[in-house]
Formats: sequence, structure tokens, C-alpha cells
Amino acid sequence: MNEENQSLTDGQNTGLKDAQTSALVAASAIIIFSAFYWFAQIQSVRELLELAYG
Repeated sequence: MNEENQSLTDGQNTGLKDAQTSALVAASAIIIFSAFYWFAQIQSVRELLELAYG
């Protein structure tokens, strides 16, 4: 019985690690994409201001 519980706990830990890794990868991808998007928007505004004011 104890071996079954240990096996179940190991499986749950593996699932938890997979879920945490997936969440970390997804969060990192969103943050990196947001940073690139923000940088592109700043460049666009700079170009528009340069066109407007010379």
C-alpha cells in the first residue's frame, strides 16, 4: 500500500513539474513578445514624431 502511495505521489510531482514548466514557458513567451511589441511601438511613435516635427 505504501509503495502505491509513493508511486502516486511521484506521478503527481512529475505532473506538477510539467505544469509549472509549461506555465513558465508560456509566461516567458508572453513577456518576450510584449517587450518586442512595445519596442516596435516606441520606434513607430519616434518615426511619426520625426515626420511631424522634422
